[in-house]
Order: sequence, then structure tokens, then C-alpha cells
Amino acid sequence: MSVALQTTAATDDRCIQTPVAPDFSRPAFCLQGLLCDVLTIEEATEKVIASIKGGRRCNLVTPNANVLRLARSDPEVRDAVLASDLSVIDGMPLVWYARALGIPVPHRVCGSDLFDALMAHTAERFGAFFFGATDDIGRRVRKRLDESTSGLRCAGVYSPGFGPIESMTSPGILDAINRAGSDLLIVSIGARKGLLWLRRNEPLISAPVICNLGATINFVAGSVKRAPAFLRSHGLEWLWRIKEEPALCRRYALDLATLVSVLVARILPCLFAGARHRLSAGRLSPTRVQLYHDSAAEILTFSGVWTKDNLAPARAALTTATRRTTDLVIDLEDVVFVDAAFLGQILLAYGYQRRTHRGFVLRASRKPIRTLLRLHGCASLLIADQIGSKA
Repeated sequence: MSVALQTTAATDDRCIQTPVAPDFSRPAFCLQGLLCDVLTIEEATEKVIASIKGGRRCNLVTPNANVLRLARSDPEVRDAVLASDLSVIDGMPLVWYARALGIPVPHRVCGSDLFDALMAHTAERFGAFFFGATDDIGRRVRKRLDESTSGLRCAGVYSPGFGPIESMTSPGILDAINRAGSDLLIVSIGARKGLLWLRRNEPLISAPVICNLGATINFVAGSVKRAPAFLRSHGLEWLWRIKEEPALCRRYALDLATLVSVLVARILPCLFAGARHRLSAGRLSPTRVQLYHDSAAEILTFSGVWTKDNLAPARAALTTATRRTTDLVIDLEDVVFVDAAFLGQILLAYGYQRRTHRGFVLRASRKPIRTLLRLHGCASLLIADQIGSKA
């Protein structure tokens, strides 16, 4: 029987010391409680390659409608998605929502396209370890990469079966992954299970880049064909996927219901709130941020209006506050208005605090700000005091 490992850096002497640090210079926006890095496929590829070469952790996530649905109903999934170093939007409906909200997403950056871009980078070869799918799929992946001259080689494959996460988290499995010396770990065991497996085991993984790329392993193996480019670029890939894998029909139906609900209850009211802010911007309060220290936490108090146009003080304050290994309190009691860019910085701070097992508290008692947080999908940050609950 496999034995589950402890996962906190403080208690597990098997921890791999891969550097983890928040980057508040990221072009990260809040998109319905998810993080959205505004990057092109070329920029995302360069960031992944730089992380490999520098031996720095890059926890890559690729949110789509399915991840949005899971994150809205499961706090563990939400925390796993926010504990990222790079978050690129995989689903076209989320790209459309982002653009409607003024988030300047240049195009969709899906995990499979990012993998293809790394394969096309032939100046050097990086080792990719594939965790997931069946033994047969693993053999096909190894054969294809071994016979190619692409920028990726197969460092290893492991089929964990279809059991619970605990059965996939034995010391032997993690040692096999680490012994391969890969640069990139690609997990393909389902969206929810893959995100939670990575969140649990990140401190024990030596590969600098880790990601859950879903069907990518099947595309590489050739067991599932990718949709034509026209369907992908017009948000119709789901039709092709249902043709290829009819079992996905129910998942897509649930995802569609979530998208409609979010559009009606969140996106449209959020657009109205933003328009109302622009009409009254001249009467709003100036911005201010103050940092306080006490024995238990760093306390940041914000006041006034915070948008993409005045983020520099917020970025600097959050960078300073998260350098100390302590809890973080963010006070928005005197804030008048916030947009997706400012909330992106708050989500970065939340994700880092949870990732490093430190407490986080967001204070906002005034109804207008609580309403904005709800419309942007961030109301869950207000539900419970996260200090003292650092799992």
C-alpha cells in the first residue's frame, strides 16, 4: 500500500528546494476569481524556457471553462489554480470574457500550443516527464519524441492508474519522477485531480516547470486528433472533442451552464459597474497604501481608487509585505473602487500565501467593495479568516 507524504516544507525533510517567489510585476489580471497573465504564446514560451534554464519554479496553469467551474465550487481547486507562476487562458470563452472586461488578452494560449512551441524550439532539447494516461499512450509518446528532432525529448513516462490522489503520491512514484532529471513535468490525470496532485506534491518535485496539460499527452501520442485551427480559433473546439471523445458531452454541458451563469450574473453587471465608475471618476478619492508590522502579520491598508493605471505602489507594497515569512492582512475598508488589474495583484498575494502555508485575510466590510469583489469572482476570499488555516 502506498504511503502519502507530508507536503509542507517545514515538516518534510524530502522537500526539494526549488525557488518559489511571488512576482508582482506579472501582467496578471483577475478573471472571475482566476489569474490571467496577458502574454502572447511567444512570451509564455520564453518564460517557461527561462525558468528551465534558471532552475526556477514555474507552476503553469491553463484555465478554461472547466477549470472555472471547478474553482467556483471547490476551494482546493481555486487555491491550486492561484498558486501559479504563470496562468494563461486556454479557453476561448474566457478570452472573450476577458476582452469584454477590458483585459487586453492578445489571443488564446492553450497548453497544447505551448507544448508545440517548446517542441519547435530546437536550439536546445529539454526533457519532459509525462505523468498520466495509460502505458500504451506512454509508449507512443516516448516513441514519437525519441524519433523526432524537436526541442523536447522524453525523460520518462509513468501511468499511475485511475485511483485516488493518495495512491499516486507514494515515495517510489515521486522518486521515479525526480530521478529522471526532467526539465518539465506534464501531468495528465484529469483537471481536478491533476491540479490537486501538483498542489500536494509541488515541494517534492525537482523539475523546475510543472503543469497539468490535460489532453496534451493524447495529442502527442496521436490517440486523439486535435481540432482544426478554424474551430480552435472560433471557440468551437468542444464540438470536435465531443466527436473524438463522446464521454466529454456531460462535462461540456456543465461548463456551458457555468459560462451562461457567469455571463448573466457577473460579467454584464461588472461591465455596468465599470461604466458607472468611469462616469464618476472625477469625484473619487485619491489612492494611498500603508504597510504596518506586528508580531503576527504584515498589514496593508489601501484607500481610494485602484486600477491598472496606478498599480506601481500596490506592486511595491505587496512585494515588501510578502518578503517576511508571516501572515498577510489586506485592508480594503477605505477603498472606493478596484478593477481586474488591482484584484489580480491581490490574487497573486493570496496564492503565494496559501502556497507557502501562511495565513491570509482580506477585510472589506463596505457593500460597494464587497459587490465588486463578488462580481469579479473574489467573494470567496472574504468568506473565512484564513489566518490559522494554512493547509
